Amino acid sequence: MRLDVPTNLWGDRIFLLLHGRLFLDWPHIFRTDAVGFPDGLDLFGFPFTDFTERLLQFVTTRLTGDVVVGANLYLILIVAANFAAAFWALLAFQIRGWWCLAGAFAFAFIPYFGSRSTGHDYLAAYYAAPLAFLILPRIVGAVRDRSLTRIVKDPVTLACCVVIATSGIYYSFFALLTWAFTGLALAAQERNWRYLPALALPACLTLIVLVPILSFFVVVAPQNAGTARLASEQPLYGLRISDVILRLQQFGVARNALRNYMAIRGTAEGVDVWPGPVLSAFALLAALFGAVLPRGRDPEAPPDYVGLAPAIIAYLVFCMIYCAPFGLGLIFNLLIAPEIRAQNRIAPFFAFAALLVFFGLWRHVVPWLQSRLGRSIGGVTATVGLVALVLVNSAGSQTLFARQQRALQRQPAFGAEMTSIRSTLAAADSAGLQRILQLPVAPWPEAPAIRGFKPYDHFLPFIFSPAGSARHWSYGALEGTDGLSRLQALVGMANWPCVLAQLSPGYNFDAVLIDRRGYDAGELAAWDSQLTASGARLVNDDPVRRLYRLPASQCSQPLLPFDRWLSAAASGEALLDRGWYPPEPWGRWGRGTTQRILLPNRELGQRGLILDLRIMQIADKNGRIPRVEVRVNQTLIGTISAARPMQPEEQRIVIPTTLLSQAGFTTVELIPEGGPIPASNVTPGDNRLLGVGLVAVRVQEAVK
Repeated sequence: MRLDVPTNLWGDRIFLLLHGRLFLDWPHIFRTDAVGFPDGLDLFGFPFTDFTERLLQFVTTRLTGDVVVGANLYLILIVAANFAAAFWALLAFQIRGWWCLAGAFAFAFIPYFGSRSTGHDYLAAYYAAPLAFLILPRIVGAVRDRSLTRIVKDPVTLACCVVIATSGIYYSFFALLTWAFTGLALAAQERNWRYLPALALPACLTLIVLVPILSFFVVVAPQNAGTARLASEQPLYGLRISDVILRLQQFGVARNALRNYMAIRGTAEGVDVWPGPVLSAFALLAALFGAVLPRGRDPEAPPDYVGLAPAIIAYLVFCMIYCAPFGLGLIFNLLIAPEIRAQNRIAPFFAFAALLVFFGLWRHVVPWLQSRLGRSIGGVTATVGLVALVLVNSAGSQTLFARQQRALQRQPAFGAEMTSIRSTLAAADSAGLQRILQLPVAPWPEAPAIRGFKPYDHFLPFIFSPAGSARHWSYGALEGTDGLSRLQALVGMANWPCVLAQLSPGYNFDAVLIDRRGYDAGELAAWDSQLTASGARLVNDDPVRRLYRLPASQCSQPLLPFDRWLSAAASGEALLDRGWYPPEPWGRWGRGTTQRILLPNRELGQRGLILDLRIMQIADKNGRIPRVEVRVNQTLIGTISAARPMQPEEQRIVIPTTLLSQAGFTTVELIPEGGPIPASNVTPGDNRLLGVGLVAVRVQEAVK
């Protein structure tokens, strides 16, 4: 593979490259003003519990000074780390040296690696799995020697616990699960309860390291990841099994859970990342015929992979019914919503346990072949068979990065993307552009695709910008924030007089970058017309993006038309902020207890402002129509109420000059007293809530 060519450029690979780019701006790797408007993109919102992986990428990126080279070296080192951890752990179970080499190779290239390394790169660093098994023989030895204190003094055990604890939530959770299950299995197998506190010791050591990391992560940034993934939820990811909040339904929990669980049948989750056909087959054989492995073993013998076979086989059975459709996952889903996203992450633990059983069975195959074919020919046949099985099990993951690079370079989209990024950066440098508004507007963190545009692609120009660049890119506004609402309102009013000029003096943007994939031909033409009419100049145009330089001149015209009714379902839509449903034919339904209207302040504060509203309200079951509080910039200025239910009526709000600033927005909030009223008088079975139904709005300048 070539170190200077990405193995992937889109999807979740963007985050690996993004972190590498931020690492080049050390020490500004968590909070940076280079990305994100108007709140700033706070990278504490990412699950930084996978510390060791990011530290490794930090080193590779800083040493090379290149985002792509650093990412590729990181991926190569991850393969080496997975291989080394597996080899070291297999040796700990007293397996032959060259068998350990073959097993480590098979482990480093299980299909799980091929799946995760194309996107969730940090999950492809699963070296924590063999480390969780590595300490088992040491703990068994300590129990049999009746010296539990040896565990906490053992440097190998301590090192493994630290690495596991810093390898991420998922692998830490499954390591704890492995120790718990193995401890129970060994205690039952040897009738020795000391295995329970013995295996609780490494679990406690791991938690001692893990809890401060989680505490720091939650305390520093409890809300900074946006609404999709709060930082305070990250510690629960492993414990919830799925990436969803534990939730119970008052009635019908089993029936609904069964229906929902069965509905996911046929998805690739937990299927495409199995350890491979050979390891899966041997795990199944071990579960069926595993009794031959521990035959004649002395419980007091030194711990090895054969002596621990019963516990490992029991663990394999657990892994299989944990992951398999309609297995133990069904039991979890009686209480947990059915999005199973963490279950397949037990696959590396399954793979390593299967390797131990594989070699336990193979040690019976070799003598049998030698007795049948002769010692020499039988040994060669066994070796060739072992190598063949390893290669078959790893098919698809070998030469993975080179194949990914070749496939990427054959994609026309890759060439167009890289050409666009280079030309955009060059044009921005030539024009001296520093603050770039990226369209379409994409909220952070996980916005849906907009036509052919995936919002994460807004990161790409920043990722390939020079380290230490002062240029600011707009992507990163958090969902539901005031800044995002106001930016969306401005962009929504872009066809009104002088609105684009507001972008420069009000928000310090000097350029607009349009991603073509987010618009159709008509919308692109409209943007071009609006931008050029406001004096913007096209400085770069390529098949992927357009870059415009905004005019520096001020605009004296108001952004809102005076004395003209604006329909809430049409041209006035951009003014409506939080608390509104999508438009009905006559207006909008309110959701929640507050509806908000945003008014841009350009030239509106000379003599105060009159705001005329055509609204609808609903009476409750007693025929009462609630009054509605009106707050302007959080200041209560009065109340309004309709006289008749479900009839449009005009209401007038007078906003004094003292509540209007010269820049930004005025926020008008409509808050029904006592909260919204169930819309029971509209149509039977309509459970929506109506605060204020807005039909139209008009702005007028107050008379002195």
